[in-house]
Amino acid sequence: MSQYTQQDRTLALVGIYQAAQLVLQLASTGQADEKALKTTIDSLFVDNPSSTLNVFGDKVENVQLGVETLMAQMNANTSAQERNIEITRYALSLMILAKKLQQNDGLGKISNVLETAAAQREHFGQMHENVLATLARAYSENVSVLTPRVMVNGHHQHLNNQRIANKIRALLLAGIRAALLWYQVGGSRWGLIWSRKKYLQGAKTLHRPAANFQNDKVTPLFKETSPEKQGESKDDKE
Repeated sequence: MSQYTQQDRTLALVGIYQAAQLVLQLASTGQADEKALKTTIDSLFVDNPSSTLNVFGDKVENVQLGVETLMAQMNANTSAQERNIEITRYALSLMILAKKLQQNDGLGKISNVLETAAAQREHFGQMHENVLATLARAYSENVSVLTPRVMVNGHHQHLNNQRIANKIRALLLAGIRAALLWYQVGGSRWGLIWSRKKYLQGAKTLHRPAANFQNDKVTPLFKETSPEKQGESKDDKE
């Protein structure tokens, strides 16, 4: 019997959806929820989490954007018009790419670049441009070469802004990290189809900040074992 629970799987899936929502926000408006952005980027530097929630700073409040996004996307009462197809596409692509990285040496290479980013983070600060640029490089060199390539839609002025582009790539990398976590705690794409109600119920529980979560230990990841118009597509922002 697995040591992980539906709660673990829901938390990890929430992490994927939070990354996808943040990518959408940045590409569309050039801005993003600051708490969610910091939490998602910080998750890349959690090597030996004591629990699933520990990956996201040990606070349910840190993933509320992802919780609300997942609920909106999965709720049967949400109309097709209210669901965002871009978020679904981003999330699915991240799941597929995570699987592909597990099948080659990409995770080891990413881990090496993350060590450089971690050193920069200590010197410059958590969200410094140099850190984001290094994370973006890790994505570009190791993930952009895989298929499906994530086509990010948004406004030209934001997609062509290097700092925003770096944030988007860093978030896509963090989304893959969340997808790896999801697989690790027992998540699967087929299971997502059959367990939709369980995930939705789990998200509703997470939406209560006072809830108390006791999660099992999670082993390390990323280790080897028209102008100004919305709708313009960019391949991984490249």
